[in-house]
Amino acid sequence: MRAPVGLPMAAEHILMRRRYRKRTSRRASGPTRPRRVLILSADVGEGHAAAARALSEQIEASEQNVEVTVIDGLAAMGPLLRPVVEDGYRVQLRFFPWTYTLVYWMLEHILPVRMLARRLLCLLGSRPLARAIAEHDPDVVVSTYPAVTVVLARLRRTSEVRCPTVATITDLTGLFFWAQPGIDMHLVMYGESMSSVERIAGAGSVRLVRPLISAEFLQPRCPVAARRALGLPEAGRTVVVSGGGWGVGDIAGAVREFTRVPEVTSIVCLAGRNEQLAAKLRAAFAREPNVHIYGFTDKMPEILAAADVLVHSTGGVTCLEARAAGTPVVSYGLPIGHARLNTRAMAALDLLRLANDRDELRTHVQASFASDGMDLTDAGDDERGIRAIEHPTGHPDAVDVVLQVPRRVQPIPRWRLRLVAFATWLTLLFGLGSWMMSTDEVTAVAAKFLHVHPLVRVNTTQAAVGVIVHAPKADVARVASELAARGIHVSFADNAGVPFPERIARLRALSDEFMPEVPGSAPLRWERTRGLLHKQARALGLHHRFYYLQPLGGLSVGQLVLARTDDGTPVQGALRLSATSPVPQRRMRAGDVLVVEVSGSSTSVLGLERIVAWLGSSGLSAEPLAWLTRSPSISASSSGERASAAAPATSTSSDTISGSPPSGVSLRRSPSNSGANTTGITV
Repeated sequence: MRAPVGLPMAAEHILMRRRYRKRTSRRASGPTRPRRVLILSADVGEGHAAAARALSEQIEASEQNVEVTVIDGLAAMGPLLRPVVEDGYRVQLRFFPWTYTLVYWMLEHILPVRMLARRLLCLLGSRPLARAIAEHDPDVVVSTYPAVTVVLARLRRTSEVRCPTVATITDLTGLFFWAQPGIDMHLVMYGESMSSVERIAGAGSVRLVRPLISAEFLQPRCPVAARRALGLPEAGRTVVVSGGGWGVGDIAGAVREFTRVPEVTSIVCLAGRNEQLAAKLRAAFAREPNVHIYGFTDKMPEILAAADVLVHSTGGVTCLEARAAGTPVVSYGLPIGHARLNTRAMAALDLLRLANDRDELRTHVQASFASDGMDLTDAGDDERGIRAIEHPTGHPDAVDVVLQVPRRVQPIPRWRLRLVAFATWLTLLFGLGSWMMSTDEVTAVAAKFLHVHPLVRVNTTQAAVGVIVHAPKADVARVASELAARGIHVSFADNAGVPFPERIARLRALSDEFMPEVPGSAPLRWERTRGLLHKQARALGLHHRFYYLQPLGGLSVGQLVLARTDDGTPVQGALRLSATSPVPQRRMRAGDVLVVEVSGSSTSVLGLERIVAWLGSSGLSAEPLAWLTRSPSISASSSGERASAAAPATSTSSDTISGSPPSGVSLRRSPSNSGANTTGITV
């Protein structure tokens, strides 16, 4: 079904739902027609397709008026998912099996990864799958593949699919995708799975049914006749080595191991649809007459009847078929992902033997021979040799549950879906916005858009360097007094918020200054930047266009934006170093801004004096930043008096406030402490 040309995708989706409802109403009032069952399978291994075929056979054999259709549900979910899931899974199993183990472990144990995978499946596959289901207009939809089940459950819960839904589960463990709350009924093959399904999907969401395998596996067969039909030796032992539909696992290693076992007279090797593997095996065992290589075959009932033991790599439906045929199973060759969990659980229940290496493989196979106790050397045509295991009575066939499935799922109200979608987007936007405003990773980009250039150097004719001392609050007064006693005057920042008037007056008395400062960035702390800077500026008498010291790690985007709205210009400095660090090799220039980190200890104070002496050796004096940036009308004072930026002197309208950026500024590139050029503002 296609929407009219030019119709938006959202409108197309609504139109499809309306048409689906109209067909439903017409169907209810129209003449009686067969019930329609749509089975969604996938070509990801043979087990899912085999379960779909078995269910289709049961439905067609039923006496009810039913039509059944089987389609590839993964293909119906769009052109992107099928190659990613199917081909990616095949490549992983054949060439990089450890990667599948890693992915499966993450899906099972890490909830955000599982939620993301589920979300991506629904995002990419919901709309195409809903259209495919609407085209078939079914009365019941059945999924045999977990990834399809995830999307089908979502469609059921959101009322995109209004008919009952069923999911088949052929695995014993690892049911985090097999079972979904949006599925009306789950069909399990093992009673041990029922509690796990109900924990996920809710009480009453699961039924134990007879295994979904072809009826041919349940028919009694004579092993001798089966071997004759296959051209195998009637005497001795027959071992079947299977790599599943895709032919994966250590198949060649298992075959080579059994060629050394004397009692094994024939080895049947199943390569599935892996034609390259089949060709390699035929070449490798061309001189072994007792090795028989098969590709994909429809003779599995005869092969299992002829076998004394099945060596299988993946588990799943093939193990159910072997159990029905009475053939012992040894799992070997692919202990990864769900196969590892499934086979270990089955081994714990004595449903098969698990071999971790070739020595264990040989031991378990010979143990299967011993427990069997049958040798067909002297068996006649009427002796079966291997007896079929009778399945427990009282469990219904899958078809009986599918055709009578109750409507258990209550669709989620539309208003709740919209509320959840709105809340999700709001949370994402809030999280992304908070991260953007709290990080300094993109501050440089934001600074370009806002035309903010951190101050690194002042354009002056004075042989002076602006020195800003960053010291702890409790030590500022003592450090200022010790420096003043030696004739050193600087700007101070203490990262303590708004200074008290008494502390401001004390520093002014020493001819020093306080300057505003933005504290280090922290999550959700950036929103206090404007208020804090505004209070600091008012306390220091700065009413317009003032400088503030940026944190050691740089400004976050939020700090930069909010400070810009308060007319603040950040001070980065041409160099920022610790007072106890060695004197840098590079020479400072007149007008450079130097930021010194002082811990307050006597050692750090001595280090600061050493830095001032180092500046003096180059003919530069250490001055407060306000002394370099104040009005030109008082900058040429012969008396050498200093004015604090916290106490601006404005004698005329042309005078600028001390400590505030003057009107004339020009960009200049100043060397940073790392040797690289730093773009900043030069006054």
